[in-house]
Amino acid sequence: MRWLKTTLPAVMVLALGWLAISATPGVAQKPETVELFNGQNLQGWYSWIKGRGKGTDPKEVFSVKEGLMRISGEEWGAVTTEKEYGNYTLTMEYGWGGKVWPPREKSARDSGLVLHCVGKDGAHSDSWMLGLQVNMIEGGTTDLSILGKSPDHTFQSPAEERPASGKKGWYFKEGAPAHTFGPSERLLWGDKDPNWTNTLNFRSTKDVEKPAGQFNTMVVVAKDDTLTVTLNGKLMTKASGLKVQKGKIQFQSEGAELLIRRMTLQPAK
Repeated sequence: MRWLKTTLPAVMVLALGWLAISATPGVAQKPETVELFNGQNLQGWYSWIKGRGKGTDPKEVFSVKEGLMRISGEEWGAVTTEKEYGNYTLTMEYGWGGKVWPPREKSARDSGLVLHCVGKDGAHSDSWMLGLQVNMIEGGTTDLSILGKSPDHTFQSPAEERPASGKKGWYFKEGAPAHTFGPSERLLWGDKDPNWTNTLNFRSTKDVEKPAGQFNTMVVVAKDDTLTVTLNGKLMTKASGLKVQKGKIQFQSEGAELLIRRMTLQPAK
């Protein structure tokens, strides 16, 4: 992490290293934006590939091409920040690429943003760390779920139960009673199609995410024990009561090409 330069004689670091406050009373220094992706290489990140382990990526599942971070999806695994972060606003611009891979070549394009990652690499399915997952899947991007079986990532959200793909599901709804979500449950974004199917290029009339080939803006605010997710300007899901409040940031490779052109962190307000 880079820091703002200062000519003042001393600084002290507060709040997980986000604010640098001068030793002079009443004088505060603005924190610098952290560029998680520098547009040139994967500095600050490392790979984990199922069956290969850390740092071994012969097929370039994770790479930088023409200023874009490319997650090919060809092999299952993750690209993960070397550092842990907490109390931040994450802003990223991403889009689905055109490439899909067996055995999911006919399934909805799928990846995932996993936050507050803790524990061992590959702890879940020899592919991903344990954490709180902001799902990235056609028709269901911003659904929230717990990756792995750890009860430490249990969360609460205002939600109501409605039909969902032939079963019942909990949909995010402001003002609804709070529901507690454990490892086997999923919080669906409020206007998710109740007839959603796991099929390539799935679209519904209320989808907020743009189709493959176009870029989206996702904003995640992780502050203390809460987390909110906004997609293309619309509040999609919200979690509270988080026990784990910081950790690494991870993207999944899960059978579909994902392209990221910008990713920054700023202190949560």
